[in-house]
Amino acid sequence: MTHKIALIGFGTVGQGFAEILRDRGSMLRDTLGFEARIVAVSDMLKGAVYHPDGLDVARLLEVVQSTGKLDDYPDSSGLQRGWDSLKTIRDSNADSVVEVSYTDITTGQPAIDHCRAAFESGKHVVMSNKGPVALAYAELSELARQKGVRWGFEGTVMSGTPALRVPSVGAR
Repeated sequence: MTHKIALIGFGTVGQGFAEILRDRGSMLRDTLGFEARIVAVSDMLKGAVYHPDGLDVARLLEVVQSTGKLDDYPDSSGLQRGWDSLKTIRDSNADSVVEVSYTDITTGQPAIDHCRAAFESGKHVVMSNKGPVALAYAELSELARQKGVRWGFEGTVMSGTPALRVPSVGAR
């Protein structure tokens, strides 16, 4: 089964995530049984594209890396452009939202609203932002629990550096 993803933010972290799917997608499918398809990308500066059947990840990366915008992503039947992040979250057919936009360190926005919208829409969230975890953990955890979705945020340690799980060593 294919897992549909909406990317909110397409800077260094978002593009890095897309590169992993492009370069290692078949390995993820073959070894873990996980097949991901990016159906939407929304970035405040680069624009937005959505297609319910999925976007060509290599083409997304090529377009953004050459022009800095998603405007040159090729048109096709069913392609939508110009959606803001909240419309992308609410109206796309994504199963999960990968939230990697910027965060205002005093308010946690817009990432807190992105999480709320995703949870209220029945979508899982994986994020690298610290703001929502630091400023709205209790509220967002409860909302995710109520809606029966998952909220993943381990990547929030040290600006997206994954935490290492060190095994416990027994006393000698």
